[in-house]
Amino acid sequence: MKSRRGIATVVGMVFAIIALTTTITYITYSMGILNNFNQSVLVKNQQLTDANKENFRISSVTVPNGNLNVTLENNGGLPIQFTKVWVQNTSATDWVESYVPANDFVSPGGVLTNLGQKIPVTINPSDSYNVKLVTSRGGSQEFTINSASSEPLNIQMMFLPATVAGGFNTTLTMVVTNNSTGMLTNIVPSPLPNPTYTGSDLARCMAGPVSPAKYDMLAPGSTAVFTWNVKVSGTGGDTCTYKDTSPLENGYPQTVKATATVTVVNLSTSNYAVYAGTLTMNYTNFQFTEGGTWQKGWLVPSTNPPAFAVTITNNNATSDFYISAQTFFWAQDTKSDALHINPYYIINSVNLSTPITANAYCGGTGDYCVDIPHGGGTATIYFAAGSPSSTGLTGSCTTGHGYDAFLLMFGKFVNPQTGNTVMYGQNIPFVGFLCQ
Repeated sequence: MKSRRGIATVVGMVFAIIALTTTITYITYSMGILNNFNQSVLVKNQQLTDANKENFRISSVTVPNGNLNVTLENNGGLPIQFTKVWVQNTSATDWVESYVPANDFVSPGGVLTNLGQKIPVTINPSDSYNVKLVTSRGGSQEFTINSASSEPLNIQMMFLPATVAGGFNTTLTMVVTNNSTGMLTNIVPSPLPNPTYTGSDLARCMAGPVSPAKYDMLAPGSTAVFTWNVKVSGTGGDTCTYKDTSPLENGYPQTVKATATVTVVNLSTSNYAVYAGTLTMNYTNFQFTEGGTWQKGWLVPSTNPPAFAVTITNNNATSDFYISAQTFFWAQDTKSDALHINPYYIINSVNLSTPITANAYCGGTGDYCVDIPHGGGTATIYFAAGSPSSTGLTGSCTTGHGYDAFLLMFGKFVNPQTGNTVMYGQNIPFVGFLCQ
């Protein structure tokens, strides 16, 4: 009996050890599973956090020689690796392919260029494509290529101004707004069609090159503006119209048009006062010299008698302006107690010796020898003489004194078409200089 009780005790202890070992093993296994799960959750949360921190912007999309070329800016705080480029042809030949880019890494604050240059796909300019870039963290951005051909855009064409004097320039403007939901690329205006005219046989529109030549990309809601400088000529009431049924290359067919109307400024003895300001001065080209070279600015030396040069524009559309020898540059000393005026009369030219010498206007024997062409023509005229048609110089200015001045322009408009002559006088304010 005593022997059997000993065996029972041993057996009980064995079963107890087995149960305890099983329990410990299960608890250890369970804790390992829980730890792995916690680690998976932490890793996933970190991945999601990092993905949310990714911040990149597509700054340029071009298609040189049919190859995709994307430029990206990494505006976030994490490095980004691009693992896939998905390309879908959304035209009639619909297909989808994925590619692994060769250059795929961009550091924080960096710029990645030429993404997509090495993938084996050729972009057909007549088809539209949807492109999706995918990062290693699952981030992505999409854009479209050549999709201007898939739907009409908001396009407006206009002349600014729409009414212009004959012989002058206006601006033909085309405004393209991306009213789609995707990014557009390679926005190129079509060559302008020949304009149509109404009115006289003199109606003409001559357009220069477009500026800019293209927009590489246009984000949703953004606007592209293309302009042409157009010279308009003709008689009053003439019009020219540009009408385009395909304003963008490979674009969706739609019609835009703009019309310019010609007006003519007629200067006569009865209405010339209406057009006061027909002569204008280019203030940025105001120059002076006391010998040696011409200089721009308002600090005029007082060492030797000066000469002045200004550029005058004739805005009369029909008649040239011939300048009289009575024209002079009127300079008043603002510091003198008495009314101290220095008149500098027009001369033909200046000899840049030190001190200068002057060549008398019209050689000192006549008048009206300098012509300013009509229709925006210009001429540079010189002032230095102390009296009309003279070679004697006015004299030096006073050191430390300031002068305000303007031009008294005298002359006549001559219309070669009718032979009419209109005597004309105008002052052109204001020029200031300081004598040093």
